Amino acid sequence: MSDLRATADRPPRARGRRAVARRNRTAVIHAAARLVRRRESITMQAVAAAAGVSRSTLYRHFAGPADLQLAVQQETLARARTAIRGAVSSQRTALAQLRSVVSALVEVGAELPLDVPLGAPSDESVADAGRALAPLTERLARAAGVEPPPSGPWLAAGIAQFLATCLRAGWGAPDVTHQTVERLFSAVTDPLDRGLLLIDATGAVVASNAGGRIAMDDAEPGRRAVVHSGGLYEDGSAASPEVHPITAALAGGEAQQGVRGHHTEGGALSWMSMRVDPLRRTPGAEPYGFVAVFTDVSEETRFQLRSLRPAGGLRADARPVLDIVRVLDEVPPPLLPEQLVAEAMRLVRGPVALYVVDVDGSRLLRLAGTEEFPARLPAPLALGPELAEDGLPELTAQLAREMPGMVMAPMWLRGRAVGLLLARRVSEAGLREVARLGAAAMELAGGYTDVFDAARRRKDTTPAAEIQQSLLPPRIVRMGGGELAGSVMPSYEVGGDWFDYVENRDGAWIAIADGAGRGPRAGGLSSVTLAALRAARRSDATLEEAAQLMDETVSAAGGSEFFVTAIVARWNPVYSLLSWLNLGHPPPLLISAAGTVEELATRPDPPLGLTDRTRGFRRHQRRLLDGDRLVLYTDGISRRRTTDGPFDTAGIADAVRRADHRSAAAAARAIQEAVVSASEDPLPDDAAVVVLLAESVSHPARSGPLTG
Repeated sequence: MSDLRATADRPPRARGRRAVARRNRTAVIHAAARLVRRRESITMQAVAAAAGVSRSTLYRHFAGPADLQLAVQQETLARARTAIRGAVSSQRTALAQLRSVVSALVEVGAELPLDVPLGAPSDESVADAGRALAPLTERLARAAGVEPPPSGPWLAAGIAQFLATCLRAGWGAPDVTHQTVERLFSAVTDPLDRGLLLIDATGAVVASNAGGRIAMDDAEPGRRAVVHSGGLYEDGSAASPEVHPITAALAGGEAQQGVRGHHTEGGALSWMSMRVDPLRRTPGAEPYGFVAVFTDVSEETRFQLRSLRPAGGLRADARPVLDIVRVLDEVPPPLLPEQLVAEAMRLVRGPVALYVVDVDGSRLLRLAGTEEFPARLPAPLALGPELAEDGLPELTAQLAREMPGMVMAPMWLRGRAVGLLLARRVSEAGLREVARLGAAAMELAGGYTDVFDAARRRKDTTPAAEIQQSLLPPRIVRMGGGELAGSVMPSYEVGGDWFDYVENRDGAWIAIADGAGRGPRAGGLSSVTLAALRAARRSDATLEEAAQLMDETVSAAGGSEFFVTAIVARWNPVYSLLSWLNLGHPPPLLISAAGTVEELATRPDPPLGLTDRTRGFRRHQRRLLDGDRLVLYTDGISRRRTTDGPFDTAGIADAVRRADHRSAAAAARAIQEAVVSASEDPLPDDAAVVVLLAESVSHPARSGPLTG
């Protein structure tokens, strides 16, 4: 009673001073937070000026910059603790409480930093701030069927990581907190209805649910997680237990993904997608554990059969305006362009011209038609001698400005235009029909004549350049579950860069390579390497068998001075799975639909041709999400000199982000243009790039569990 009377008797001036002191302290902490965000020095003078208080006032609260930075961290954790208690106090479902917790922590993080120039807070202080989350984690574990519920140091570390991840995510993107909350909430909840296996830093099982126990034999808590059978790769070849995602993650401490097939007790073949992520208290720290997420994807193997059309479903609706079989049988291949123009003029009753794209993708060149049509036109968003769909609106607008009344019909073939038909003030229907049929005729006739290839070359080519061009597949192609685009920009002395891709029943094979040296010898030896890949591929070889044949071929043909770096990969759209071997090559670059960049760095195998004996290869796997763009490139791109240093992966990622469209062709073209414009000097080395755009085909995109 005496204390209450003393408080009541306290002068209003004293209470006012304390209120002012609290306001000043709050202002100082937020001022320091603003300086941290702007990455400015945390000096007492700077903080006092930013907070609008005198330095003497500042020193009454804080002894110095270090004391102030610690106070900022303490305030962040105190706010986080209060937010958690408020979110879990209500009687709501576990998922509703989780969403409230994530939202509250992201909002705190958007305002105050967890990390200050002095460093990150201690693990103990972060874990203490999240202590009230323990009951919620137990409820979520029960909902996912995880037994036994995690506890002890593993649980404390997990709570601390979750709390720190939410705060850092909010601080990193303060203007998009809603999107951040949804991303983090999904990262936690998506794995809850799948197989789960929790492992500690020593490799011992902490807990699992029924799906995790089915996917992983011998998943008893306390026992080491040991993979006894590696299962089957998606191509049916046997996988070693040593490269199983769980084994590899425990051995290297890095995230691993893969798809494996196993025979069930009834003899059926079951397919499981798995992702294993290391759990770290802070980025770069040693893992305190691992979480493995298993998804049964057996049903997704039926996707491929749905690509077949019912018998009779591809029957023509009307009689074609052109019998392509007769055209190819009766018209000499060198005269096919004139024949197509004549057929188009018959249908539209007006002048028509046929254009192809030059080999470097910069101009449309008139191949047939009267001289009233321009000999050359710009080729927006062409990639090599092919036009991408993204570039047609710009070309249409340009024709409307410069040639009013012009009608254009692209000659489409599997997602790219191999030429154009142009006519003046005529009906588009007949022109488009000739263009559609003529594209296939041109592609087939090209194997019997040089007319098309010669027209695409505006200048003489060297033998090395001709070798290089002859190796390349179509520059743009649509395939199951994605789109591919590639380009090679030759240097003055053409080297041995090439890329290749083809769609087979076991998926799309994708390769990129860089042969040592310059000139015809490098081009010739590199072409032998590609021939070895194609020979292996057409003999139903696995990735490893193909690489072995390539290695033996390079060693036999090139001698001790020649070698090839390469990535040999296969894209399986059924599982949205990329499998690859890295043979001494720059690692793939993955740019997500949200724009985040990840280098798929793994320990590479040596380049091809450096050994004279049978060698082993390590297969790596990664599931790609809808909208992901995978970039393969040679060092002619990454090492291109700019005024600020090498072009590097930052230049590649920036070019992709700046692309006008999200297509693979737009990304490849943007990289090509950025490399060329990076310096006025000519390219000192060949520069090759391949972009794969992943598209969802039979299942929704899946995110991984919460990491980092």
